[in-house]
Amino acid sequence: MNSAAKFRERRTRLVDMIDGDYCIVIKASSSKPTSADGMYPYTPSRNLYYLSGIKQENTILMMWRLKGREAEECLYISPYDEAYAKWYGTVLTKEQSAENSGIQDVRFVGSEDRFLDKLVSREKMNNFYFDWHNCGLSGVPGKRLSYVNRFRTLYPGLKVQSISELVFRLRMIKDQAELDQISGAIELTRTGFETAVKKLAPGLNEREFEAELLYQWAREGEKTPAFSAIVAGGSRATCLHYASNDSILEDGELLLVDHGAMKNLYCADITRTVPVNGKYTPRQRELMEMVLEIQAKANELLRPGKLHREWNDEVLEAYKEILLRRGEIKEPDEISKYYYHGIGHHLGLDTHDENVSDVPIAPGMVFTIEPGFYSEEEGIGIRIEDDVLVGENGNTFLSADIPKTPDEIEALMAAR
Repeated sequence: MNSAAKFRERRTRLVDMIDGDYCIVIKASSSKPTSADGMYPYTPSRNLYYLSGIKQENTILMMWRLKGREAEECLYISPYDEAYAKWYGTVLTKEQSAENSGIQDVRFVGSEDRFLDKLVSREKMNNFYFDWHNCGLSGVPGKRLSYVNRFRTLYPGLKVQSISELVFRLRMIKDQAELDQISGAIELTRTGFETAVKKLAPGLNEREFEAELLYQWAREGEKTPAFSAIVAGGSRATCLHYASNDSILEDGELLLVDHGAMKNLYCADITRTVPVNGKYTPRQRELMEMVLEIQAKANELLRPGKLHREWNDEVLEAYKEILLRRGEIKEPDEISKYYYHGIGHHLGLDTHDENVSDVPIAPGMVFTIEPGFYSEEEGIGIRIEDDVLVGENGNTFLSADIPKTPDEIEALMAAR
């Protein structure tokens, strides 16, 4: 588990990246209404958790440094509300918040706006950093961005920037506490996968397979998966984000399972492709071996010093050569018919963890490596995805214990 000392260290590293005076405001995310008095499940702010260890709503982390002064910090939390507790449960006390975060100055929400006004009017603070989710021109601003826009309107002369990219740069390199949580999520994913695969047979519905995954994870105390699983049989697996998970699995089909458990907000992301009846056909086995070959090559090319997009481009060129050699395509450009996504992404507090595009690959980063082959004509979709820790002189497959080769999968299914 992360400790208060670890959260303090991360906050120190963050403010050391900023020169001069500053004020940083990182607010918790908020619940979204469904209809009437319903609410979608709350999703904690990953940046707030990364820096403070606090998951609950209505929380604000504030850090500032005045000219000629030492850095300071405080945490705003909700006060205990007896009526709220009867309906929804209690919240962290000041003492608990201080113990979790390592922040001794804990205040109740309601006075934070006056404090910011004071920094501007009395202390002449000019540099403000906020954390918000970019919604783009086509999106709808959330509460955090709306708050920032209001601040900008009221104080048009101040320098208002996003702190998010600086936090993302820190998050890209995982420390040992984070790796332990990711490994825990991967192990939980393995137990769910192996249990579900042993119940796989023709006639099973995709949603029943998914239910087995979720059941195993819930038994270990993790009711929320890292993301909604893709459980796609046959030609449905050629749709990258197939979400229906509601069709009968047929004899002779392959089942693509893209899934991941979550452990203390840290994510796993694993894909396996298995035969519904327990045995690969010669053609299915041939394609599985091909995808495993390019995955091994992608791991070989995943090295410190290059940019993420450079790695992706190198893998694409290597895959073209493999497909040409194996006779799957006749011209290099034909690859887009059978492979139409990137080779992988960062993994951590988010399934698609934050990536600053100009930061080179470095030891301590965790990536997915997930090549695929999709043939709609044959009704085959294959993807094999593993979670990999980048090292100085070689990478470590964190998900190496999850069966993935044809022989391993068939042996697992034979042991039912």
